[in-house]
Amino acid sequence: MRNSQMKRASRAVWSTRRGSRYILAARAAVAGLALTLAAVACHDITTLEQSNPGQLGPGVFAPENADLIVNSSRGDFECAFNQYIATSGEFVDELRNAISATLNFNLDRRTVTADDAVGTDDCTSQQYGAVYTPLSVARASNDVAVAHLEGWTDAQVPDRSQLIGVASAYGGYSLVLLGEGMCSAALDLGPELTPAQLFADAMTRFDTAVVAATRASDANTLNLALLGRARTELDLGNSAAAAADAALIPPGFEVDIDHDATATRRQNLVYIDILQAQFSSVDTSIINRYRASFANPGDTADARIAVDSLGPIGSDGFTPIWLPRKDASATSLQTLAKYSEAQLIIAENDVNTGALPAAKTIINALRAAAHQPAFNPGTLTATNVMAEIVEQRKRELFLEGHRLGDIRRLNLPLAPATGAPYVSGGVYGDQSCFPLPNVERINNPNL
Repeated sequence: MRNSQMKRASRAVWSTRRGSRYILAARAAVAGLALTLAAVACHDITTLEQSNPGQLGPGVFAPENADLIVNSSRGDFECAFNQYIATSGEFVDELRNAISATLNFNLDRRTVTADDAVGTDDCTSQQYGAVYTPLSVARASNDVAVAHLEGWTDAQVPDRSQLIGVASAYGGYSLVLLGEGMCSAALDLGPELTPAQLFADAMTRFDTAVVAATRASDANTLNLALLGRARTELDLGNSAAAAADAALIPPGFEVDIDHDATATRRQNLVYIDILQAQFSSVDTSIINRYRASFANPGDTADARIAVDSLGPIGSDGFTPIWLPRKDASATSLQTLAKYSEAQLIIAENDVNTGALPAAKTIINALRAAAHQPAFNPGTLTATNVMAEIVEQRKRELFLEGHRLGDIRRLNLPLAPATGAPYVSGGVYGDQSCFPLPNVERINNPNL
């Protein structure tokens, strides 16, 4: 990391709002890591009662704490990823609202405002998931970890290269999700950045992670960084480079986020929102896909999108509660990166380069693994093969934080359509990204 990046990381800032009062939480990245080390939830990063980061002891960021610092910054990302899956899933066509609450209506019907909690809430939010603050915290805490690690020596931290690789990879994923989910963002009180600029920043983190993980012979982190870089390259419109990185991912590779049954910020939020709180349910489009598989000759129910009707109705009085089997408990794992994602990236590049039979081979391997019949459209065209890739991504990556990015990257139609009546009042909006929170604009002098 360049010196300028290290300086920016060490002064990372989040703006936060409570009621009608605003504060600027200077050096929140440093405070966030220190508070986590003290076993304080990420909620405390954005409260008015937090202690002055300048009062932190000088020994917190010491070489002997390197592993703990990286575990803490990784935990910040895992919490943010959990929030992003549930929030973006309800924003698009993976989940639907089941509670009578205006903020939830705004999320479900795509009419989120720049003052809504989706921008300003933290990692402990469960009724209304958050995106901007948790991902900003995760990005900054991982950048801070890397900055300190690069200032230490291998003699001080024997696993320094491995830790740099891990923190850089999770910092990269934080930026990818900001780019895929936000209309724009700002880093460390800097200027407003476009998604493309956020993806470019993510690339630098993944590049660092690849070099560090290779140096440390850490195959798992190397594959995580390579697939993260492939995802970013795809977002940037460079499918050839994306496919080249994706081709390096070995069969069976997968990185999951684990959860805890009791710690609020570590519970599987999809499970909490649906089964425990009945705030949301699975979207009708997914339910109908799963149901339809039972009616097709030769087809077997696709376990990737398996859902179960729980019987109760949500607090809105009319939404049936359906639970995805992949999120059947508070400790159910959530997948961040896996081999099948890499294969779908390669298939998309195959379409772009006219290698349609190769894309079909990948599609049919995924369909066979999910007990679906083979893909046989007759004449192969770029249009029908790409449509099947989109369908396989919807199934294979269901509730894994990809759908919103896919809709934006591929310019897929919003469903229900813009202007369609919303069941709890109003109409569906045309949003396909979350607006930058007003609190950022108010507190950031460079906006």
